[in-house]
Amino acid sequence: MIQTVLGPISDNQLGRALPHEHVLVGFVPDGRLTRADYDTDEVTRVMLPHLKALKAQGVHALVECTPAFLGRDPELLAGLSRISGLHILTNTGYYQAPYLAPFVYERTARQLADAWVLEAREGIGESGIKPGFIKIALSNGGPLPPIQRTILQAAMMASEETGLAVMAHTIGGEAALEALGIMRAANFDCTRFIWTHADSEADTAVHRRMAQAGCWLSVDSIGWRPLQEHADLVLALLSHGLEGQLLLSHDAGWYHVGEPGGGEVKPFTVLFHQLVPLLLARGLDQAAVDRLTIANPARALAQKG
Repeated sequence: MIQTVLGPISDNQLGRALPHEHVLVGFVPDGRLTRADYDTDEVTRVMLPHLKALKAQGVHALVECTPAFLGRDPELLAGLSRISGLHILTNTGYYQAPYLAPFVYERTARQLADAWVLEAREGIGESGIKPGFIKIALSNGGPLPPIQRTILQAAMMASEETGLAVMAHTIGGEAALEALGIMRAANFDCTRFIWTHADSEADTAVHRRMAQAGCWLSVDSIGWRPLQEHADLVLALLSHGLEGQLLLSHDAGWYHVGEPGGGEVKPFTVLFHQLVPLLLARGLDQAAVDRLTIANPARALAQKG
Protein backbone atom coordinates (compact mmCIF):
# COMPACT_ATOMS: atom_id res chain seq x y z
CA MET A 1 0.00 0.00 0.00
CA ILE A 2 1.11 3.56 -0.77
CA GLN A 3 -0.46 6.52 1.00
CA THR A 4 -1.33 9.49 -1.23
CA VAL A 5 -2.98 12.78 -0.28
CA LEU A 6 -6.27 11.38 -1.59
CA GLY A 7 -5.94 8.10 0.30
CA PRO A 8 -4.23 4.74 -0.04
CA ILE A 9 -3.54 3.05 -3.36
CA SER A 10 -2.02 -0.29 -4.21
CA ASP A 11 1.65 -0.40 -5.15
CA ASN A 12 0.87 -1.15 -8.79
CA GLN A 13 -1.43 1.87 -9.04
CA LEU A 14 1.39 4.35 -8.49
CA GLY A 15 2.63 4.15 -12.07
CA ARG A 16 5.50 6.18 -13.48
CA ALA A 17 6.67 8.41 -10.65
CA LEU A 18 9.01 11.25 -9.75
CA PRO A 19 10.13 10.47 -6.18
CA HIS A 20 11.62 13.84 -5.21
CA GLU A 21 9.95 17.10 -6.29
CA HIS A 22 8.45 20.24 -4.74
CA VAL A 23 5.25 22.19 -5.39
CA LEU A 24 5.75 24.90 -2.76
CA VAL A 25 8.71 25.91 -0.59
CA GLY A 26 9.18 28.84 1.76
CA PHE A 27 12.67 29.13 3.20
CA VAL A 28 11.62 30.95 6.36
CA PRO A 29 13.72 30.14 9.45
CA ASP A 30 12.63 28.96 12.88
CA GLY A 31 9.34 27.41 11.82
CA ARG A 32 7.68 30.80 11.27
CA LEU A 33 6.14 30.09 7.86
CA THR A 34 2.35 29.83 7.92
CA ARG A 35 -0.40 29.40 5.34
CA ALA A 36 -1.06 33.14 5.65
CA ASP A 37 2.28 33.78 3.95
CA TYR A 38 1.05 32.64 0.53
CA ASP A 39 -2.12 32.56 -1.55
CA THR A 40 -3.16 28.97 -2.26
CA ASP A 41 -5.18 30.05 -5.29
CA GLU A 42 -2.10 31.71 -6.78
CA VAL A 43 0.01 28.65 -6.02
CA THR A 44 -2.55 26.52 -7.83
CA ARG A 45 -2.58 28.83 -10.87
CA VAL A 46 1.21 28.80 -11.06
CA MET A 47 1.85 25.12 -10.43
CA LEU A 48 -1.09 23.37 -12.09
CA PRO A 49 0.26 23.81 -15.66
CA HIS A 50 3.52 22.15 -14.60
CA LEU A 51 1.65 19.22 -13.10
CA LYS A 52 -0.56 18.88 -16.17
CA ALA A 53 2.55 18.88 -18.38
CA LEU A 54 3.87 16.03 -16.29
CA LYS A 55 0.64 14.09 -16.64
CA ALA A 56 0.67 14.65 -20.41
CA GLN A 57 4.19 13.23 -20.46
CA GLY A 58 2.93 9.92 -19.09
CA VAL A 59 3.90 10.46 -15.46
CA HIS A 60 1.33 9.28 -12.94
CA ALA A 61 2.74 10.28 -9.55
CA LEU A 62 4.74 13.03 -7.87
CA VAL A 63 6.31 12.73 -4.43
CA GLU A 64 6.16 16.18 -2.83
CA CYS A 65 9.09 16.48 -0.45
CA THR A 66 8.52 19.85 1.22
CA PRO A 67 8.60 19.11 4.96
CA ALA A 68 6.87 20.72 7.90
CA PHE A 69 7.92 24.34 8.60
CA LEU A 70 8.88 24.91 4.93
CA GLY A 71 5.45 24.93 3.33
CA ARG A 72 4.08 21.41 3.59
CA ASP A 73 0.42 21.89 2.68
CA PRO A 74 -1.53 18.64 2.37
CA GLU A 75 -4.82 20.36 1.55
CA LEU A 76 -3.25 22.32 -1.30
CA LEU A 77 -1.72 19.10 -2.62
CA ALA A 78 -5.01 17.25 -2.38
CA GLY A 79 -6.67 19.92 -4.50
CA LEU A 80 -3.89 19.79 -7.08
CA SER A 81 -4.08 16.01 -7.16
CA ARG A 82 -7.81 16.09 -7.91
CA ILE A 83 -7.45 18.66 -10.68
CA SER A 84 -4.30 17.26 -12.31
CA GLY A 85 -5.10 13.58 -12.00
CA LEU A 86 -1.65 12.89 -10.53
CA HIS A 87 -1.09 10.78 -7.45
CA ILE A 88 0.69 13.08 -4.98
CA LEU A 89 2.37 12.05 -1.74
CA THR A 90 3.16 14.30 1.22
CA ASN A 91 5.27 13.57 4.28
CA THR A 92 5.87 13.73 7.99
CA GLY A 93 9.22 14.49 9.63
CA TYR A 94 11.44 17.56 10.11
CA TYR A 95 14.23 19.12 8.05
CA GLN A 96 17.30 20.90 9.45
CA ALA A 97 18.53 24.16 10.97
CA PRO A 98 17.68 26.95 10.51
CA TYR A 99 14.32 25.64 9.29
CA LEU A 100 13.18 24.02 12.52
CA ALA A 101 10.74 25.35 15.07
CA PRO A 102 12.45 26.11 18.41
CA PHE A 103 10.57 23.33 20.22
CA VAL A 104 12.25 20.68 18.06
CA TYR A 105 15.56 21.22 19.89
CA GLU A 106 13.86 20.55 23.22
CA ARG A 107 12.30 17.22 22.26
CA THR A 108 13.76 13.75 22.58
CA ALA A 109 13.87 11.42 19.61
CA ARG A 110 10.98 9.51 21.16
CA GLN A 111 8.86 12.64 21.43
CA LEU A 112 9.57 13.62 17.83
CA ALA A 113 8.76 10.12 16.63
CA ASP A 114 5.48 10.13 18.55
CA ALA A 115 4.36 13.28 16.71
CA TRP A 116 5.17 11.74 13.33
CA VAL A 117 3.50 8.44 14.17
CA LEU A 118 0.38 10.37 15.18
CA GLU A 119 0.31 12.10 11.78
CA ALA A 120 0.75 8.77 10.01
CA ARG A 121 -2.12 7.20 11.91
CA GLU A 122 -4.58 10.09 12.25
CA GLY A 123 -3.57 12.59 9.58
CA ILE A 124 -1.75 15.90 9.46
CA GLY A 125 -3.43 18.49 11.65
CA GLU A 126 -7.14 18.88 10.96
CA SER A 127 -6.77 17.86 7.31
CA GLY A 128 -7.03 14.15 8.02
CA ILE A 129 -4.54 13.64 5.17
CA LYS A 130 -1.90 11.04 5.97
CA PRO A 131 1.76 11.17 4.96
CA GLY A 132 3.21 8.65 2.54
CA PHE A 133 6.79 8.82 3.82
CA ILE A 134 9.08 10.44 6.39
CA LYS A 135 11.17 13.36 5.13
CA ILE A 136 14.20 14.46 7.12
CA ALA A 137 17.59 16.07 6.55
CA LEU A 138 20.93 14.88 7.85
CA SER A 139 23.69 17.14 6.57
CA ASN A 140 24.67 19.60 3.87
CA GLY A 141 28.11 17.99 3.91
CA GLY A 142 30.32 16.64 6.67
CA PRO A 143 29.39 15.13 10.04
CA LEU A 144 25.81 15.06 11.26
CA PRO A 145 24.98 17.87 13.73
CA PRO A 146 23.53 16.64 17.05
CA ILE A 147 19.97 17.73 16.21
CA GLN A 148 20.10 15.80 12.94
CA ARG A 149 21.25 12.69 14.79
CA THR A 150 18.21 13.06 17.03
CA ILE A 151 15.99 13.50 13.98
CA LEU A 152 17.46 10.37 12.39
CA GLN A 153 16.83 8.38 15.57
CA ALA A 154 13.25 9.66 15.58
CA ALA A 155 12.80 8.75 11.93
CA MET A 156 13.97 5.20 12.53
CA MET A 157 11.50 4.81 15.39
CA ALA A 158 8.64 6.27 13.38
CA SER A 159 9.46 4.12 10.35
CA GLU A 160 9.52 0.94 12.41
CA GLU A 161 6.13 1.80 13.91
CA THR A 162 4.39 2.96 10.73
CA GLY A 163 6.12 1.12 7.89
CA LEU A 164 6.87 4.42 6.15
CA ALA A 165 10.14 4.89 4.27
CA VAL A 166 12.64 7.51 5.45
CA MET A 167 13.81 9.96 2.79
CA ALA A 168 16.87 11.85 4.00
CA HIS A 169 18.43 14.95 2.43
CA THR A 170 22.10 13.99 2.69
CA ILE A 171 24.91 15.77 0.86
CA GLY A 172 28.05 13.73 0.29
CA GLY A 173 29.24 10.28 1.21
CA GLU A 174 30.69 11.17 4.61
CA ALA A 175 27.27 12.02 6.02
CA ALA A 176 25.64 9.05 4.29
CA LEU A 177 28.13 6.59 5.75
CA GLU A 178 27.78 8.12 9.22
CA ALA A 179 24.02 7.67 8.95
CA LEU A 180 24.56 4.08 7.82
CA GLY A 181 26.62 3.40 10.94
CA ILE A 182 23.85 4.80 13.14
CA MET A 183 21.21 2.72 11.37
CA ARG A 184 23.24 -0.46 11.63
CA ALA A 185 23.88 0.12 15.34
CA ALA A 186 20.11 0.41 15.80
CA ASN A 187 19.44 -2.72 13.68
CA PHE A 188 17.28 -0.57 11.43
CA ASP A 189 16.03 -2.05 8.16
CA CYS A 190 18.07 -0.01 5.68
CA THR A 191 15.75 -0.96 2.82
CA ARG A 192 13.48 1.72 4.33
CA PHE A 193 16.13 4.44 3.88
CA ILE A 194 16.31 6.62 0.76
CA TRP A 195 19.56 8.54 0.35
CA THR A 196 18.30 11.76 -1.19
CA HIS A 197 20.97 13.52 -3.26
CA ALA A 198 23.09 10.40 -3.67
CA ASP A 199 24.33 12.13 -6.83
CA SER A 200 26.15 14.62 -4.59
CA GLU A 201 28.78 11.90 -4.10
CA ALA A 202 31.10 11.10 -7.01
CA ASP A 203 32.68 7.95 -5.57
CA THR A 204 30.61 4.96 -6.64
CA ALA A 205 32.33 2.86 -3.96
CA VAL A 206 30.27 4.82 -1.42
CA HIS A 207 27.10 4.15 -3.38
CA ARG A 208 27.93 0.45 -3.44
CA ARG A 209 28.44 0.36 0.34
CA MET A 210 25.11 2.05 0.93
CA ALA A 211 23.34 -0.22 -1.53
CA GLN A 212 24.91 -3.37 -0.08
CA ALA A 213 23.29 -2.42 3.22
CA GLY A 214 19.93 -2.14 1.45
CA CYS A 215 19.63 1.63 1.07
CA TRP A 216 17.98 3.31 -1.90
CA LEU A 217 20.10 5.69 -3.99
CA SER A 218 18.18 8.72 -5.22
CA VAL A 219 19.80 10.49 -8.19
CA ASP A 220 17.58 13.52 -7.89
CA SER A 221 19.19 16.73 -9.06
CA ILE A 222 18.55 16.02 -12.73
CA GLY A 223 18.45 19.29 -14.63
CA TRP A 224 20.59 21.18 -12.14
CA ARG A 225 23.87 19.97 -13.64
CA PRO A 226 24.97 18.95 -17.14
CA LEU A 227 22.90 15.96 -18.25
CA GLN A 228 26.00 14.08 -19.32
CA GLU A 229 27.15 13.97 -15.69
CA HIS A 230 23.93 12.33 -14.60
CA ALA A 231 23.95 9.94 -17.54
CA ASP A 232 27.50 8.90 -16.63
CA LEU A 233 26.58 8.34 -12.99
CA VAL A 234 23.40 6.40 -13.73
CA LEU A 235 25.17 4.12 -16.17
CA ALA A 236 28.06 3.61 -13.73
CA LEU A 237 25.66 2.61 -10.96
CA LEU A 238 23.84 0.26 -13.31
CA SER A 239 27.15 -1.31 -14.31
CA HIS A 240 27.66 -2.18 -10.63
CA GLY A 241 24.33 -4.02 -10.53
CA LEU A 242 22.45 -1.36 -8.57
CA GLU A 243 19.41 -1.10 -10.85
CA GLY A 244 17.11 -2.46 -8.15
CA GLN A 245 17.99 0.32 -5.69
CA LEU A 246 18.15 3.37 -7.94
CA LEU A 247 15.63 6.24 -8.11
CA LEU A 248 15.57 9.17 -10.56
CA SER A 249 14.08 12.63 -10.04
CA HIS A 250 14.74 16.39 -10.31
CA ASP A 251 14.25 18.08 -6.94
CA ALA A 252 12.53 20.68 -9.12
CA GLY A 253 9.63 23.12 -8.96
CA TRP A 254 8.50 25.20 -7.14
CA TYR A 255 6.38 28.12 -6.03
CA HIS A 256 8.86 30.24 -4.03
CA VAL A 257 7.06 31.84 -1.11
CA GLY A 258 7.93 35.52 -0.90
CA GLU A 259 8.89 35.95 -4.56
CA PRO A 260 6.53 37.82 -6.93
CA GLY A 261 4.25 35.33 -8.65
CA GLY A 262 6.13 32.49 -7.01
CA GLY A 263 9.38 33.22 -8.83
CA GLU A 264 10.89 31.00 -11.52
CA VAL A 265 9.58 27.44 -11.54
CA LYS A 266 11.98 24.76 -12.72
CA PRO A 267 9.97 22.22 -14.77
CA PHE A 268 9.53 18.57 -13.84
CA THR A 269 10.07 17.34 -17.40
CA VAL A 270 13.85 17.14 -17.92
CA LEU A 271 14.13 13.49 -16.90
CA PHE A 272 11.79 12.12 -19.54
CA HIS A 273 12.33 14.77 -22.21
CA GLN A 274 16.12 14.83 -22.08
CA LEU A 275 17.89 12.36 -19.78
CA VAL A 276 15.94 9.24 -20.74
CA PRO A 277 16.53 9.77 -24.49
CA LEU A 278 20.23 10.25 -23.71
CA LEU A 279 20.34 7.04 -21.69
CA LEU A 280 18.52 5.13 -24.43
CA ALA A 281 20.99 6.46 -27.00
CA ARG A 282 23.81 5.18 -24.81
CA GLY A 283 22.43 1.66 -24.69
CA LEU A 284 19.91 1.51 -21.86
CA ASP A 285 16.70 -0.26 -22.85
CA GLN A 286 13.13 0.84 -22.19
CA ALA A 287 12.53 -2.06 -19.81
CA ALA A 288 15.30 -0.74 -17.57
CA VAL A 289 13.84 2.77 -17.73
CA ASP A 290 10.49 1.35 -16.63
CA ARG A 291 12.09 -0.46 -13.71
CA LEU A 292 13.83 2.72 -12.59
CA THR A 293 10.77 4.96 -12.90
CA ILE A 294 7.83 2.63 -12.22
CA ALA A 295 8.85 -0.47 -10.28
CA ASN A 296 11.51 1.09 -8.07
CA PRO A 297 9.49 4.06 -6.74
CA ALA A 298 6.62 1.74 -5.88
CA ARG A 299 8.92 -0.62 -4.00
CA ALA A 300 10.72 2.20 -2.19
CA LEU A 301 7.52 3.92 -1.07
CA ALA A 302 5.35 0.90 -0.29
CA GLN A 303 4.27 1.02 3.34
CA LYS A 304 5.48 -2.10 5.16
CA GLY A 305 3.48 -4.04 7.69
